[in-house]
Amino acid sequence: MHVESYLPDKTELSILDIGCNVGVWLLRCRDIRPKAILAGVEINGHALKQVNHLTPNILFSQAVAERLPFPDSQFDCVTCLEVLEHLPERNWKIAVEEMRRILKPDGVLILTVPHAGLFAWLDSNNVRHRLPGLYQTIFGRGMRDLGYDSTGRTVEWHKHFHVHELQTIIGEQGWSTIRFEFGGLFLMPIADWLSWPFYKAGFPNHLGRRILGRLATWDYRISFGRCSYGVCVVCTKE
Repeated sequence: MHVESYLPDKTELSILDIGCNVGVWLLRCRDIRPKAILAGVEINGHALKQVNHLTPNILFSQAVAERLPFPDSQFDCVTCLEVLEHLPERNWKIAVEEMRRILKPDGVLILTVPHAGLFAWLDSNNVRHRLPGLYQTIFGRGMRDLGYDSTGRTVEWHKHFHVHELQTIIGEQGWSTIRFEFGGLFLMPIADWLSWPFYKAGFPNHLGRRILGRLATWDYRISFGRCSYGVCVVCTKE
C-alpha cells in the first residue's frame, strides 16, 4: 500500500497528522502538496521540542487523539499513521470519532495500524512487555517513556488489529465509504529489529539504517492480503 496515493486530489488541501512525532510525514506532505495547509498533534512533548527550522508554516500542538483542539469540519484530510495501537483500548473509538468530527464533508481519514498477520509476533515494540527485565537492562527508559512522563500514560502493548476489530472501532455511521488495504510481510519487522542498534548508538540517519528503512517501505507497498503485517483504512466522511 502507498499511503501518499490516498491523499485527496485537491490543489488546496488541509491536512492534520495525528501522532506526528517530529513532523517527518508532514514534511513529505509538503513536498507532494506544496500548497497544503499542514498541522500536526503529538502527545510526546519531547518529540515536539525537536521540531526545528525544517518545519516552517506547519502548526504543531501537544494534544491527544481523543481530544483534538480543533473545531468541527476543519480539515480535508486527517492522517493517523501507526498511532491507534499506542492508545489505551478504551480510547480507540473516541479517537476515531474525534477524527471524523474535525473532517469536512467528503473529507478523508487515512488510518494505518499493525495488522494481525502471519508475522505479528515479530513486533519488536512488544519486547518491553514480553521480557521487561531484559528490556530494562539493555535500554532502560527510552525517549518514548520520557515523553509520556507529563501525560500520566504508559507505553501500551503494540496491538495488531484484525479487520473485524477495526470495523467495530470505526463503525459505519458517518462514513460514505470504508476500504482496507494491506501491505508488508516480514521484512518490516526484521528491518525494525536491525535498526535498534543504530538508534541505541545515536545514529538514526546512518546509511545502514536508511537502507533498512527503504527496505521496510518497499515491503509495505506490497500486499500480502490477510497475511500482511500492516493495514491501512481509508474512510470518506458523509
